[in-house]
Parts: sequence; structure tokens; C-alpha cells
Amino acid sequence: MMTGAFAEALRRDSAALLEQYEAGRWVPEPAERQLAGDLARGQWSEVFFRACLRDVPAAVRSGRLIDVVAPAAELLDREGVDHRLVLQLRLLVDTLAPEI
Repeated sequence: MMTGAFAEALRRDSAALLEQYEAGRWVPEPAERQLAGDLARGQWSEVFFRACLRDVPAAVRSGRLIDVVAPAAELLDREGVDHRLVLQLRLLVDTLAPEI
């Protein structure tokens, strides 16, 4: 199933990005951290993700976080969403989110 393969690819990409962050090989832009903070504080759904992604600054659009967050938006509200993907994204977002 294409959606399953897509979700698995996003989960792997999200895990790899988190690993690179933890190893110091990727440093997110402050605007990416802000996006992570915005995402961390909300109820995850396609509508919420799209609202957070609307009008993000260029630093986010050219960064790496957007590559896993934006495609995930369309999967969040689907029946049978891959919960491993959601958990991996949540781990990434929560790790990057600035302290509240």
C-alpha cells in the first residue's frame, strides 16, 4: 500500500533527522525550533499542521524539518494512520521544541 510505504519513509526520515540532531550533525534554525514548539503545543490533525505551516518564514521553508512535517500533515487524519510515524514525529518535535 502506497500510504503505508509513504508513512514508513517519513518515519525513517524523521528518525534520521532526530539522530543527526542528537549527534550534532544538524542544527535547526531558530524558526524551525519555533515551528516545533508550535506543533508540540497543539492537538495534532491535518488542519492543525496546515495552520502551523501556513506563512512559515523562509528559514523554515529552506530547512530540513519541513521535509518531514509538511508531508505528514496529509496522513494524520487518515483512518489507520501509522502510529509509529506519529510517535516518531512527536519525539522529534518534542525534542526540538524550545523550553516553555
